[in-house]
Amino acid sequence: MLSLIILIAIIVAALVLFIGGWIAVDLVGLLVLSALALTGLVTTNEALAGFSSSAVITVLALFIISAGLSRTGIAYRLGQPLQRFAQSPEWLLVTVLMATASILSALINTTTVAIILLPTVMDLARRSGRSPSRLLLPMALGCLLGGPFTGISTPPNMMIIDALKSAGFAPFGIFDFTPITGVIVLCGIAFVVLGGSRLLPSRDALAKNRKANAVESSYQLDTHIFSLSIRPDSPLAGRTLGETRLGSALNLTVLALRREGEMRLAPGPSDAVRGGDTLIVHGSVEHYRRLYGSQHLRTENGNGATVHVLKKFCTARGVVTEKSPLLGVSLAQSSLRREQRVHVLSLHAGDRKEQGDLLHHPMEQGDVLFLMGERESLEKLEQLGMLGGLEIVECAPEKVCPDASFMSVRVPEGSVLVGRTLAETRLGNAFALTVVGIERSGEARMMPAPDEVVQAEDILLLHGLDRDLAVLQGLQELVFSETPPGIVAELESQQVCATEVLLSPRTNLSGKTLADLRFREHYGLNVLAIWSGGRARRTGLQEQPLQFGDGMLVYGPRKNLAAVARDRDFLVLDQSAAQAPLLEKAPVAAVIMLGVILSAILGLVPISIAALTGAALMVLVGCLSMEEAYRSVEWKVIFLIATLLPLGVAFERTGAAQMGAEALIVLVGDMGPRWVVAALFLVTVLGTQVIPTAALVVLMSPVALSTSANLNISPHLLMMTVAMAASASFASPLSHPAHLLVMGPGGYRFMDYVKIGVPITIITMLVCVFLLPLFWPA
Repeated sequence: MLSLIILIAIIVAALVLFIGGWIAVDLVGLLVLSALALTGLVTTNEALAGFSSSAVITVLALFIISAGLSRTGIAYRLGQPLQRFAQSPEWLLVTVLMATASILSALINTTTVAIILLPTVMDLARRSGRSPSRLLLPMALGCLLGGPFTGISTPPNMMIIDALKSAGFAPFGIFDFTPITGVIVLCGIAFVVLGGSRLLPSRDALAKNRKANAVESSYQLDTHIFSLSIRPDSPLAGRTLGETRLGSALNLTVLALRREGEMRLAPGPSDAVRGGDTLIVHGSVEHYRRLYGSQHLRTENGNGATVHVLKKFCTARGVVTEKSPLLGVSLAQSSLRREQRVHVLSLHAGDRKEQGDLLHHPMEQGDVLFLMGERESLEKLEQLGMLGGLEIVECAPEKVCPDASFMSVRVPEGSVLVGRTLAETRLGNAFALTVVGIERSGEARMMPAPDEVVQAEDILLLHGLDRDLAVLQGLQELVFSETPPGIVAELESQQVCATEVLLSPRTNLSGKTLADLRFREHYGLNVLAIWSGGRARRTGLQEQPLQFGDGMLVYGPRKNLAAVARDRDFLVLDQSAAQAPLLEKAPVAAVIMLGVILSAILGLVPISIAALTGAALMVLVGCLSMEEAYRSVEWKVIFLIATLLPLGVAFERTGAAQMGAEALIVLVGDMGPRWVVAALFLVTVLGTQVIPTAALVVLMSPVALSTSANLNISPHLLMMTVAMAASASFASPLSHPAHLLVMGPGGYRFMDYVKIGVPITIITMLVCVFLLPLFWPA
């Protein structure tokens, strides 16, 4: 009797500590273990046996196997179909999540399913903008609800089948558990969706997730992301992202492309866009709204202004001679536009025509220039000896230069371009377009200077290539829209991420610019912002000299970030971000996992040995390193399970469990089979909160068989009751590893499990009491 009192005191003290949450749960487990050993309720060997228990070893090995599945991308692929529900209403997301977890638990060990789905659910929480605590506990409950679907899906079911065989009864078939489990799953999901979600807390994620989000917060990433939609008939359709000039013209970085509901992350400059695409871009919203859009620059449908201005021009053809001051000089360096007030339409160098970067092409003897300007300005060129053989033609530039293309655009009243100089419009630098004339109040102004101030209702005559003019028109027709909350999370995946990179103390790159380093071309990463001087800079990044201590917010494929991490000139703050999935190892990891499952199902080897072998093979074949294997183990879970297993031994030795069960059944034995089922279920389910299910089934199976014999009740009815009750471990984080797995990431407390677990346990009990006597009549 004394030992029973001591045991009850230890259990009560442990429950108080668990519920109070004053000390860590694994430390409580160590105190329980110490108390059991010091009071003599268990021997030294029995106290330490938990650390060599097959259950503990299995869970430890499954952590490593799960890490291998995650490292090779398999876990992400298993959960990837769930990502399409990220922006769905919470009730639908929870329904799909719990149903998926239940179905997978019918095929795979419940703990393994929870381990596999954990990173997926954390990703779902980020993408949907929800707290992980709203999703992780429903996922764990889904795993537990669907655990007993088949005779081989959970240890309690297998032990019940073995107990029936040993007692000389026909064992359950592999699918005898399915009907009752299916009803319990449906009822459990319905409860969580219809009302149980109100009992779920809304808490922050883990500190490491807050640390990861600190980068996003300091750079205010979410406030500088917006969407631009391409009209179906847009001139941009069919062009590559590089050709759209979104970067050079609008200082925007395309982070993702949404097409027909599918999100394509980190598209490259060579990826083509289509009509109807939505581009998720990063940049200054104010800059975009201030300088671009049809309200600031409107294309003139008619060509009257174009003709009016062109009448003031003459066109000419000239050749660079050996004595010309233009020899070896680029157009940007020459004084043709600035001083001579003439514009170069095109340049022919030998057999080729230079239509690309005209400004920086060094002129050579024999180069032919096609020019446009007023007659006096053109004639002066020949007088100064700049060009030889000058042939001047009145107007009609299309006759001299068939490739000459022009566009007239009006600057409406209220446009922010009013009062700005032509240079500030960036039409030249961004689009390679030249303002060759301005019609203002019915008068034509030829070859305006870069410092010419734009006025309201000016009509600008632009010259450029057809493709450049079309791009300008297409950019004006983009449809701006705000992006939904949580978009930053959607832009990250197992293969793409955003993180901060610093210049290394050993670098010799200080003072150089991103353009000097050709950072985008060399590493395949976009620099979204540079942290310098205590603030984030988002414009002019290519020309900003980098200094030691500057931080760069980069975005792109993790495999490219891994190359940056190997470069001695840079420091990647979040090393985990630089870990690209080992996709080439995915088939090997899948085979290892399948081998572990099949070995356990077919009984070839014990599950603990199969799991340990699988964990060793994961490391051996390179799915993850040994250091990663050690880091993947949740040691809190391992210690908690190992330290609480001796509690089951103490229960059996003191007779506490059997005494309580027999006493309760004696009280209801004369009240009919349903009351017996209810009593047996209640005792068993209470035991699951503190006793490992394997030990509990060992204790309760003899009680159930003895009761069936004494009361002449079907043994299958009572044994199925024990199986269902042993799997109904919903109300305590200690009752199943799946609950412990989500406790830290979800920030859950002991009472969170009680609030939602107790109602589900009651529902499960009512379902069993009502249906089990129908399926297995007494």
